Amino acid sequence: MDEPLTRGRGRAFLLQHIPRNRLYSAVIRPAWISRCPDLAMVRKTIGQMREELVYDDQISQPHTTLLWQAGRNVGLTDEQMNTVKPVPLVEVAFNVWENIARTRHWIAGWLASSVDEFILTALPKHNFRAEVWKRTFNLNDEQVFFFTYHSKADDEHAGRKVWEPIARHLPNEKERREVFDGMALALTALKLFYQGICELGDEMDRHGV
Repeated sequence: MDEPLTRGRGRAFLLQHIPRNRLYSAVIRPAWISRCPDLAMVRKTIGQMREELVYDDQISQPHTTLLWQAGRNVGLTDEQMNTVKPVPLVEVAFNVWENIARTRHWIAGWLASSVDEFILTALPKHNFRAEVWKRTFNLNDEQVFFFTYHSKADDEHAGRKVWEPIARHLPNEKERREVFDGMALALTALKLFYQGICELGDEMDRHGV
């Protein structure tokens, strides 16, 4: 996250984020909210899924529309984005996150679909800030709106204000340990996710894609 953003890695991230975005809302989040006893959390998460795939009232469009436009702004075609498949390391990460959501404590499932957002809200410096993309791809403010808007959305979806009320559902050490173990797996998968993106991006840079 803190290595220099290249054009290849930027394009690779957007390409691999497309299937991840779909997987989160179509598979992983439904898997854990089906076992979540906190109705407020269920409603919030379904609202988040609606914003991602269907419609965000604040911007009068779904986040996927922003994602596709971000891809076009960095030189990706609709055909590339519509037909993209996860590279092997990314697919491994997807399978780990889905397994956590289906088999571990529901909070571990929430973390599996929110760990990236949670980390980005805590890090003071990373490559998902709008100004980094502006500099790498020579974009203007309008063209990096996807990243500007998601900085706010990530905090609303997975920031400390979200985590603190969830913690009350972990009344004993056994459940806390289960969540910590799930978190360790989710973080390992996240490393694989970004390793896959970096390898794909470096290949794209070598071939001038």
